[in-house]
Formats: sequence, C-alpha cells, structure tokens
Amino acid sequence: MALSLGAAIFIAVKPIVKIFFSICFGIYFSKKGVLDPHTCKKMSSVIINYFLPCIVFSKVTVAFDAHTMTIAGVTVLTALLYITCGCVFAALVQVFLPVPKYWKGGAKAAAIFSNSGDIPMAYVMTITASAPFVNGDEDKGIAYVTIFMAMYVITFFTCGGVQFIEQDFQVPDDDPEMIGDARDEIDEKLHLRKTSKLRKLLHLQRKKSVCSGELTTDDSNKTVPSSTVQAQSTPSAANAMAITESNVVTSLNTNTEPGLHPIESAGLRSLRRETAAGAGLHPIESTGMQSIRQRQSRIPQDAQTVIEDEDDDGEELDPVVSAVTRDLEVRPHRNWVVARLILFLRNLYQPPAASLIISIVVAVISPVKRLFIATDYPMRNAPDGLPPLDFVMDFVAFIGQAAVPMGLMLLGALIGRLQITKLPKGFWKVMAATTLLKLVVLPIVALAWTQRLRESGLIPKDNLILVFVYAVSSAVPSATSQVYLTTFFAPEDAKHIGQMDCLAAMLICQYVTLTVTLAIIVTYTLKIIIDA
Repeated sequence: MALSLGAAIFIAVKPIVKIFFSICFGIYFSKKGVLDPHTCKKMSSVIINYFLPCIVFSKVTVAFDAHTMTIAGVTVLTALLYITCGCVFAALVQVFLPVPKYWKGGAKAAAIFSNSGDIPMAYVMTITASAPFVNGDEDKGIAYVTIFMAMYVITFFTCGGVQFIEQDFQVPDDDPEMIGDARDEIDEKLHLRKTSKLRKLLHLQRKKSVCSGELTTDDSNKTVPSSTVQAQSTPSAANAMAITESNVVTSLNTNTEPGLHPIESAGLRSLRRETAAGAGLHPIESTGMQSIRQRQSRIPQDAQTVIEDEDDDGEELDPVVSAVTRDLEVRPHRNWVVARLILFLRNLYQPPAASLIISIVVAVISPVKRLFIATDYPMRNAPDGLPPLDFVMDFVAFIGQAAVPMGLMLLGALIGRLQITKLPKGFWKVMAATTLLKLVVLPIVALAWTQRLRESGLIPKDNLILVFVYAVSSAVPSATSQVYLTTFFAPEDAKHIGQMDCLAAMLICQYVTLTVTLAIIVTYTLKIIIDA
C-alpha cells in the first residue's frame, strides 16, 4: 500500500513526540532532585543488569531462527560500517578543525560511537504499531537494534575505545599547570576506583585491623592494648599495600604513551610515603585515608553520597565501573590481541551479553525454541494450550517493557544536569561539523548501503523493519555513556572540567538537531525506500 507524503511525515514524527516527552520528564525530575546522580546510578544498574537482558531474550528468541542468521551477519557488518565511517569523520574533524588539545580523545569518541540503544528501540516500539509494518515486526526490530548495541559494547569497551576518553586526562611531564598540589586533583577515581583488587584489599585491611584492635589477648588471657597490636601489624599491612599499589601502577604504566604518565592519586602517594616511614602507618586510619576523607569533605553532598556508596557490594553491578575495571585488568598483558580476547570473553559473562548468547542459542535450536514459542516443530503444549515455557516468555516480555521508558528518563536526567561554563574559541565549528557528519552524512551513506544490500539480495526486499532499523541506527547522536566515563576519569576536586563543557555542548547541539534530521530521514525511508 502506497503512503502519501503527509502520512509518512505523521508516522515519522509520532515516535519523536514520545521520545521528546520522555526526555523532558527526565529533565524535570532531575531539576526537582528526584533523579539525582545517586538515584540514576542505581537505576542504570537495574536497567543494564535486569530490564535489558529481559527485553533482549524476549525479542531475539522470537526474531531469529536457523534460516535468518544471514541477516544477523549482515547487520553486524552494517554496524561495523557505521563505526568505520565514524572513524573517518573523527579524522577529518581532528585534521581540519580546531579541536581543543584537552578534548582530542573525547572528540574522537563523540564522532565514532553513537547512542544505539534507547532512541532506536523507542522508535521501533512506536512505529511498528501502524502500517506499513505488520505483526511481529516489533520483535524483529528490537532484535536488530540489539545487534547494533552489542557491536557498540564490543568496539567501545572490549576493543579499547574507552581509552580515547582516558587520554584526555593524561598529563605531559612538562605541563606547567600540573605541578605541586595541582596534581593532587587527579585522585582516587583514576586508581582506587578503577582497581577493584586494591579497593578490596584496603577494605579488608581496615576490617581486619578494627577486629584485631577491639579484642586481642596474650597467652595469659589478658587484653593487650590496641596500640600494641597496631605496631605489630604495621609491617605486614604496609608491605601488602605497597605490593598491591606497585602492581597497579606498573599495570597502568604499560599502555602509557611516550611523554605522558598515568596520573597518580594523592591517596596512593600517601600510602607509599607511609610504607617508607614504616612504623608510622596506622592500619585503622592511615594518613592516606585521612587525606581521602579531607578531599571528600570538599566535594558537594550529592557527589559525596555517590562516592560513599561505592564501598557497597553493589558497585560490582555498576556498568561503567565494572567495564572500565575489566579493561584495566587486562592491560598488563604484553600481547594486545590476547588481552582484548580475554576481555571479550570476560564481557560475555555480563547479563546483557549472556542474555544475547542464550537467546541466539535458543532461537537456532528448533526443539528448544519450541519450548518457549509456538512454531511448526511437533511438540505437545502445556495444559493451557501454550508452549511449556511460555510463562518464561511472558515474564521477560513484561519486565523488558520497562527498559526503554526508564532509559529515556535517565537520558533526560543526564541532559538536565549538563552545564556549559566556558567553551574554547572556535569550538562551534567542531560541534557543527560533528553534528552534520553524524546526523546528515552518515544516514545518507546508510541509505545508499541499504539500497545496495536489497538490490544484491543480501537482505529480503520485503523485510521493511530491517531497512528501517538500518536507517534509524545511523541517524542518532553520540553515545551518552561518554558523560559517565568523562566524569569517571575526571578529578573529583577540580573546580572546572573543560572536557565536560565540550561534551555537554556537543550533546545538546546534536539532540536539538535530532528532532529535525531524524524526522526527515524516517520520512524519506518510509516514502522512497520502503514504498518503492
């Protein structure tokens, strides 16, 4: 059925309204203090580790089977093409435009990586409810979007894309601005927070010291003063901390560029000085820990709450902290390929990746798929006339529905907290060029690529939702996870973070432009390509 231009525009704009209002409510709740950084951190952990795996399983299991895996392979190739185009865009921006020296890595990441999750999913869930799409296209669309998300995670975290952002906070040895106490601004977040083994060692050492200090008896069953215990336990505690810290610093030195050095935290330098001092180290409350507490007292209350919460066991579920920690732990390996392979295998244990793998396995094995979904494979149904494990599909579909609206609200909360204090001279050129390349040029390349795939027969011409997902996934802004990573690597005591100003301006520019460019791309896709 042919679509009129007015109908195509209406269908294209309708999902944007839903996305816009969801983001606006996120901004509103952020301004009211409901979605503060502490709450958003916990909500993001729930989304990544619970809601997202559920929606992945419920959609991928339905969308794929043994006969459609070719489409999955073509989708992986398409995602890599988009990332390759982003690399070309990043190179053009770096060469021809005045990118700030302190944000070169961030500018590369903004041009290469895109928000492949929330916006495409929200668009698919809305637009598939009307013509020209049919029943079942929503499941297929979400499954295709999941592949784009998987490729983003693999290239950004597993292949080392996160190091672009980290490089912006590496300081040249001859930088006059980073001498004396100024270097102390780059503190625990770059070492203690990134290295879980050292963090756990310090935590266990404090617990052990407290327990031994409260009650220690000699052979006569007499209580020994805690100071005696502390003096006796000092050498072993100091050695343990020194060895662990040395390993961490050595690991981080492995991948440092010439002329740069990993920024050492003030807390670790305090521990090293205390180790050299020997008996001066106090296991329960060292000078290093006092230094950390003094710096935390200068941090705003909201940020301090988040930092204090990082001692909880739940930090292992934080998607940003866990991803960067895994990346750092494999860097000491001499062979880069082997290190990245190890990291890739470790990432497979994460809930979203594990859910995707299990979903594909279930989808391609017909007898197993029949347990969850009604297919042509001969098998008896449950007493209610449904597949034996249909209740599992009902559960994951019910839970997964919360992933997209909550993700959009968190996106709005993040945008609502962005602030632009000062921008370098000529930065508007970088913003305009990156926005134009990502939201205009890349979609044109994607549409030409999709047409070529249809003409060659690599993708079926009647698979309209696949064409639509390819178009929408190419027309989205930079990845918002870059905000969390910039905050992660930035000094907590810094009064002004220039990298965050640049990133905030870039994201705001792109999301404002998105409301126009995405509607045009979708309208063109519906009217010219799908209707052809």
